[in-house]
Parts: sequence; C-alpha cells; structure tokens
Amino acid sequence: MSSKEICWNIVNSLLAGAISFGSAVIATGGIINNAVILVSIVTASLVALIRFAEYWKLEEDEYLDKNNKIFVFI
Repeated sequence: MSSKEICWNIVNSLLAGAISFGSAVIATGGIINNAVILVSIVTASLVALIRFAEYWKLEEDEYLDKNNKIFVFI
C-alpha cells in the first residue's frame, strides 16, 4: 500500500463529498442560508468518510499485520 494510493483515495472521497455538497445546495432551489450550508457540509463529510471507509475495508489485508499495530485501530 503506497502513500500515493492512499492520497488518491482521500482525494476521490473528498470529490464525492464536494459533489454531494453541490447537489445539496442546488436542491434548495437557490435559497442558501446557514442551515443549508451546515446540512450540506455534514452530508458531504459523511459521504467522504463513507467512501474512504469503503476503500480502507478493501485494503484490510495489506495493513492488518500482527506485528504492525499502527493501523489496527481503524
């Protein structure tokens, strides 16, 4: 597992969150206030977190080493 691969998947997760943010703002019909932005940010954060968690689950065999305890907490 390389650091470039991890960074690439973090960027992909953030892009998915940005798309979610944009679509949530568009869905309000042009009414943008603090509540809309807050809900959009929460939604975008959840999407980004879930997307990265899906990637991390697929890479479980690479970081799950009995001698390496660094990534066991994830």
